[in-house]
Amino acid sequence: MNDKIITSIVSSHNVWTPVPVGETDEEGNEIDIRTTLQTEIEADEINEKSKFKIYLVLNQPFEKDSTTPVDFTNVTSIEELKQKTFVLTEYGGDNKVPMTGEGTAKFSYVDGNKIIFDASIYAKRCVAKLGIYCTKASETSELTIKEITLSKVPDKGYLFDIPVDERSIDYKKTVPLSLLDRDIAIDVYYSGTMPGFSDDSFFEDENSFIELSQFYLLENLNGIVDDNGFIQVDGQVPSDDRYYITLRYILNGGNYEKKIYVSQIERNQYSKIYIRINDTTITIYCQVNSWTEHEIDVPAFE
Repeated sequence: MNDKIITSIVSSHNVWTPVPVGETDEEGNEIDIRTTLQTEIEADEINEKSKFKIYLVLNQPFEKDSTTPVDFTNVTSIEELKQKTFVLTEYGGDNKVPMTGEGTAKFSYVDGNKIIFDASIYAKRCVAKLGIYCTKASETSELTIKEITLSKVPDKGYLFDIPVDERSIDYKKTVPLSLLDRDIAIDVYYSGTMPGFSDDSFFEDENSFIELSQFYLLENLNGIVDDNGFIQVDGQVPSDDRYYITLRYILNGGNYEKKIYVSQIERNQYSKIYIRINDTTITIYCQVNSWTEHEIDVPAFE
C-alpha cells in the first residue's frame, strides 16, 4: 500500500439493506446497514498477499456557499483526500449527513483471471447532533424562551478524522447561528433531582421537558471535559474557541441571559442538554452518546 489513489468509483444506485441487530465488523464496530460496491483495478504485481486501503465517502458533501459539491476528481493522494473539507447544509435526516470511513481490502478468492478482494468499512458521521430541552422548576412560574444562539462556529469541517494539528479552522469568520425561530412558552415543570455529570443514564422523564431545538453541527474539539463536566454556565469566560450557547428568556416578567459553554463536540456524537430554570439560576444535565446507539431509518441513502 502507498499514498497514491489507484482508482475511484461513484455510485448512487447501490442498494442498502439492514443487518441483524448486534452484528459487528472485524474491529467490533456494530453494523447497521450494508451495501456492495464493485470495481476493477488494473495493476502490476498483484497477488494474494496484496492489500488495498479503501476510503469511503457517503452522501454528497458541499463546500463554500453550501451549494457547491466537494470535488474529488483531481485528488491524486491520500493526503489530498484527507484535507477535503465541507460546510453544513440542509440534511434530510440522520442518514443523509456526510459520512466517511476507511478499511483494508483483503484477498478473498480467485475468479478466472481475476483476484477478488473485499473490505468491510465502518462509516462514521462527519457531523454531530445536539438537542436542547428546557423546563421550569415550579408549576406556578411563567417562563418564555426568547432566543438561543450558537457562537464559535467553525468555518468548515473535515470529512476525515485527521489530527487536530493538521487542521486549519477559523472560528471568527462565522456569525452566531440562531437555533430558535419563535418564542416558546414553557408549560411543563420538573421538581425532581437532576442527574450529575457522572450519571450517564438516560434522563427518565423527558415529558417534563420541552424540546427547544435539535440540529446538526460541525465538530468543535476545543474545551476540556473535567470534573466540572461537559458544560459550564457563565463563570469565567474560557480563553479557547469552544462552542457556547446564549440563552435569553423571560421568567416571571424579568429578562435574563445565560451563556452555556460546551466542551469537545465530536463527530458522530449525539448530545442532549436538559435545562431547568429556577428563578435566576439554571440547572443543566448533559447526556453525551455515540450516535450509533440511537435508532436510524433504513434505507435509503440518496
